[in-house]
Amino acid sequence: MEVFAVPQVLFSSSTPRAAGSHHVTQAEPISIVRAGPPVWLRLRWQAASLLHPAGTARALERLWFTPPRARSSPDALRLLDAARSEWALVTGQGASRRVRVYRWGTEGPVVLLAHGWGGHAGQWHALVHALLGAGMRVVAFDALSHGASDAGARGPNQTSLLEMARSLLAVAWQVGPVHAVVGHSLGGAAAAQAIREGLPVRGAVMIGSPADMGESCAALAWQLGIAPGILARMRQQSEQWLGTSWATFNVPDVGRTRPVPPALVIHDRDDKEVRWEDGAAIAGAWPAARLVTTTGLGHRRILQDKAVAGEVISFVAGLAGENAVRSLARAVAARPLS
Repeated sequence: MEVFAVPQVLFSSSTPRAAGSHHVTQAEPISIVRAGPPVWLRLRWQAASLLHPAGTARALERLWFTPPRARSSPDALRLLDAARSEWALVTGQGASRRVRVYRWGTEGPVVLLAHGWGGHAGQWHALVHALLGAGMRVVAFDALSHGASDAGARGPNQTSLLEMARSLLAVAWQVGPVHAVVGHSLGGAAAAQAIREGLPVRGAVMIGSPADMGESCAALAWQLGIAPGILARMRQQSEQWLGTSWATFNVPDVGRTRPVPPALVIHDRDDKEVRWEDGAAIAGAWPAARLVTTTGLGHRRILQDKAVAGEVISFVAGLAGENAVRSLARAVAARPLS
């Protein structure tokens, strides 16, 4: 069966979503789920589900765990060129693998930034400049099978949320102590998974993050017309090499079942890739979490917004004590983003 390069879809409703225009600044492929797949593609997956269920489950598994490739903008390249770079090692599942780490700043608390599915460290350029201007040290990284890092355990074109979380943990142990972690999209879910596994941070920020990867995958299967039995087979197969249940990847459940730090959840009403309701579900389940809703920024431009940067900095500064909040908020407000 022909397998199409459809990126992972990050929203949790199984209902169809309306088509909408989308400007892709990082050249990430546009998901077919937004407008729904072509009829012929849906029929092909349906037929394959009936005629070759085992092969269809394997094809869905490849599809789901293959991140798209993102290009680097000039701003991203300049940011990475200005960084001090090094390697962190991820161990387990075979040989050790290298994760590319980028550092900026020499003083202040460490803020660790985690990119999303198919992303890279350079996508944080606006927030990095804002955090530096507020007196923070900043660390970002390319997760395994992303950017300049090594391939993951299943090869250069495959990875998982669990592997992204392990990349984050490896970086945190190397550069720590980490004051706060900030994750965008699946990076926020990876941060939650890392906290579940013991990442010691004083606060977490999740921007446009999905609530439940199991529901997200079910939404993709529904759109493609894949039978529930095929989806169940795919999950069972992937759990064998993941070493854990898909139920592990529920971000609200982390807040309900584990001690978690204060959290800031930022989500845009016009996000076409991860529904606003996902952010609301996370904020509602994590104690001491606050939800900030934006409009008109979508899934990616939210990372470049000055007001969003101000919210992040005020939250991070507040973790260190109320006296720092006003001065750091004034610092970012006075400094234009470059």
